[in-house]
Amino acid sequence: MTFLKNYDPVSLPRFVDELRRGMPIRFTDGDAFRLFPAEHMGDTLPAAGELRLLITGARARSMGHDTTDDAVRMDVTGLEPAYIRALFDPLADSTPPALPVQAASPAERLLLALAKLASLMPALLMAPDAGAPDMPALSYETLQSYFSRMDGAAVETARARLPIAGAEDTRIISYRMKDGVSTHLALLIGSPETSENPMVRLHSSCVTGDILESLRCDCGSQLRDAVSVMASQGGGILLYLHQEGRGIGLTNKLRAYALQERGFDTYTANLMLGFDEDERDFTLAASILKKLGVSRIRLLTNNPRKIEALTSCGIEVSERIPLAIRPGAHNQAYLDAKANKSGHLF
Repeated sequence: MTFLKNYDPVSLPRFVDELRRGMPIRFTDGDAFRLFPAEHMGDTLPAAGELRLLITGARARSMGHDTTDDAVRMDVTGLEPAYIRALFDPLADSTPPALPVQAASPAERLLLALAKLASLMPALLMAPDAGAPDMPALSYETLQSYFSRMDGAAVETARARLPIAGAEDTRIISYRMKDGVSTHLALLIGSPETSENPMVRLHSSCVTGDILESLRCDCGSQLRDAVSVMASQGGGILLYLHQEGRGIGLTNKLRAYALQERGFDTYTANLMLGFDEDERDFTLAASILKKLGVSRIRLLTNNPRKIEALTSCGIEVSERIPLAIRPGAHNQAYLDAKANKSGHLF
């Protein structure tokens, strides 16, 4: 018997947590497999049968493979761990071996999406299951069901008054998404509910910029400027979204930084790590705005893709309000890449 509300012993968050901690999980899709997060790979590999490596098409293309698939698999049976690591980690010391790739199955594509949800590198090792009847198994049907239900719907979990620097009249609301993994915040500055067309800022979390005041990006200054503008004009809504590094997570963002130090731009670095250039999903932002009763906004942004994303979700963007950018020696290349590759307007 359990006293936990809606407890599910094979819930998606459980498997996400197992992967994040470097633990293997069981997966069934007709046959049974054992899955291992590749980035936690040690010197000892599963010895039973064929060993596959699942990686994204973006990672495969960055190694020179001519594939249009969004996910592929490789047979890495018998390879030394160092050579396997070179296949999924662009920061590895070894040169990746030339191995053929095959298009991943629909189930394997969803498994890589699960790795992304865990903020891991999108690479998994897959071996035949040795048999562990006491170990919960994730089925393909369950995985399909969870991802089909993760439609960006937000559930409010808490709210409070939160005076902040530059805007003492501020309230904060937290939202948990249906994936059970991520939490996002809405800051209501002043009285935005009195406006039929409130000012809104979608701000993706940036530990390095917002908290540590990194000079490599413009995130911290944009956050503070957005608060200042909203406070000076009577109010606004700042959505602080749990989407570090354009959705790849903090650790992977630091890996992207290391690649940038080798001369690659921020978008190419994401692709080399196996991610899309931008992994963010702004349907969740639209969901939060609708929860707040907002359908028409003035958007504080330099990124036209945010306007397109919100518009496609039924949020009318009546005006784009640009944010001033202060380029410096450490972020000029980053700003240039955003303008040239993502169409940012400065």
